[in-house]
Amino acid sequence: MNPPAAFANQPMSEDVSSHLNPAAFEKPIRQHGPAPAWDGHIPFAFWCVEQWKPRILVELGTHAGTSYFAFCQSIEKYQTGTKCFAVDTWQGDPHAKNYGDEIFRSVSAHNEKHYQNFSRLLRMTFDEALAQFEDGSIDLLHIDGFHSYDAVRHDFETWLPKMSRRGIVLFHDSNVFRNQFGVWRLMRELEFRFPYFHFPHSNGLSMFIVGPEAPEEARWMTRLSPADRKAWQKTFADLAKGTRQSGNPAKRQGRAYRLFRWLRARTRPWRPR
Repeated sequence: MNPPAAFANQPMSEDVSSHLNPAAFEKPIRQHGPAPAWDGHIPFAFWCVEQWKPRILVELGTHAGTSYFAFCQSIEKYQTGTKCFAVDTWQGDPHAKNYGDEIFRSVSAHNEKHYQNFSRLLRMTFDEALAQFEDGSIDLLHIDGFHSYDAVRHDFETWLPKMSRRGIVLFHDSNVFRNQFGVWRLMRELEFRFPYFHFPHSNGLSMFIVGPEAPEEARWMTRLSPADRKAWQKTFADLAKGTRQSGNPAKRQGRAYRLFRWLRARTRPWRPR
């Protein structure tokens, strides 16, 4: 079987491609807007939840729920047993702009309809929400709040004690250098402290392993060779094209299915060593 055209010239070792699983090819049931930046990371959200199986997942900055409900959808689909919490004032900020209660009402209605058994919305500031969680309790933290350097550094440092020994932190907008965004600057600092992996597409999504017992399925990513790292990045950048709402849905689904068949045909299922 020949690879899809977009992957024909993409070198990828068998070990790298065998880490993909069907979760990365799921279709999101909720997206916000025609092409918001987080749409590009939905396949990774599906994949990482199914692979890492966090016991507690917390998102700081949920807005309309594109990222949060991608995590929830994977939790529900693959029965990972995760307890999920979204923290936001749902009032906006200078980067996301201010907005009214209609966003929160929409998020709350979707959460109640699909995920109320394991998901809670905490309408409060990030600092106020700290008291809701015990130290060492959170396996996966996604930080996507106000994106100035001082704000994102404060969010990370104040929530770091809450991370478990399996702890992993994701940062969105790590590849944005305009409008006083400073996530990229914090990323450069954290690279000296923790194992990491960066996805540059869709404004950037960065992963840092902050717990000594993080899942091997995450630690593996930090040890990739330059060539395999680039291939893994490109794989999810290309999968992201299938999540965009514009274009022909049948064409998007067909492209993802062809890629999945090609990968499954040339690899064996991966298991942690």
